[in-house]
Amino acid sequence: MKRKNRLAPKREGRLTAIVITRQMALLMAFAVLVFVFTVVLVSSLDDIRRMVYGAKPGVTLETRVISGYLPNEVRKVVEAMADQERTAPKDAMFYKETGELIPEEPGLDIDVDLTVNRIMRAKPGEKVELVRIAIAPAITTRHFDPVYRISTEKHAMAMGINIAWGEEHLPRLLEILRENNIKATFFIDGEWAEKFPDMVRRLNEERHEVANHGYQHVHVEKMSEPSIRKLISDNEKLLISLGVTPSRLFAPPYGECNQTIVSAAASLGYTTVMWTIDTLDWNTEDPKKVSGRVIQKITPGAIILAHPTRSFVEALPVIVDASRKAGYGFLTISDLLDAD
Repeated sequence: MKRKNRLAPKREGRLTAIVITRQMALLMAFAVLVFVFTVVLVSSLDDIRRMVYGAKPGVTLETRVISGYLPNEVRKVVEAMADQERTAPKDAMFYKETGELIPEEPGLDIDVDLTVNRIMRAKPGEKVELVRIAIAPAITTRHFDPVYRISTEKHAMAMGINIAWGEEHLPRLLEILRENNIKATFFIDGEWAEKFPDMVRRLNEERHEVANHGYQHVHVEKMSEPSIRKLISDNEKLLISLGVTPSRLFAPPYGECNQTIVSAAASLGYTTVMWTIDTLDWNTEDPKKVSGRVIQKITPGAIILAHPTRSFVEALPVIVDASRKAGYGFLTISDLLDAD
């Protein structure tokens, strides 16, 4: 038996040779060149696109450099900055317990579209600011002051005509106003509106100002604030159901006015309106007395309190004529307030 030669060399594993031909090397080099060229080309095209369509060189938004940003990128930046700056307005508030009136605070919004537009139109090196918009509170300290006369230098007055009963003289009243091209403010009682919905619509159609006189003609002086708010809001809903959006003016029934009434109205965004001149037309049949009360008190910003009575209707042409001879015109209460 033959012995194995322990000194015999071990057989090594086979080596696999990879042969790269010249053609393969060229193909690989070409592929690398194509890849590099593509990357460079894409990068160059993006640079060109930003140069043509992006924000101009050196343009900044506030302190942020934004040159080269495309419109959609600019919008994202502006929206993010706007979210940080936006603040809601705070309404004025009256604390009945302390009698303290806290002033309103305006809010702030950002016009994103206009800001983006300004950035994209900006010249090289230009600094662009966010387009800030102040938001006015719905309720201001002004709402807590009843209006007796409107402070203005304008030679104009306003008629505040309260309607809680009757309608027989209203068509003639509207005719006189139309003939003289005068718009008045009509404070409508809710129960009256339910009886004469067509008259309410007519007032609106003839472009007179329709305002709030409460849902019922009740004494509000001793009512609670929630009850007064309901009186006002119920009437507002009724008028809206008739297709009329009332202005935010409230004339308290019976002309009763105290801080509770004013605060209740203000909490709903209403201004309480009283009067400068009381015609007392409901208490007299004599139109001369009615016209005399007005003519002797003609003054800028005066609010004339009246009702659709026979005495006022007959006195109205005289009042209009005398006022115009004195150089005065007539506006709605809201228009006169806006002219303040």
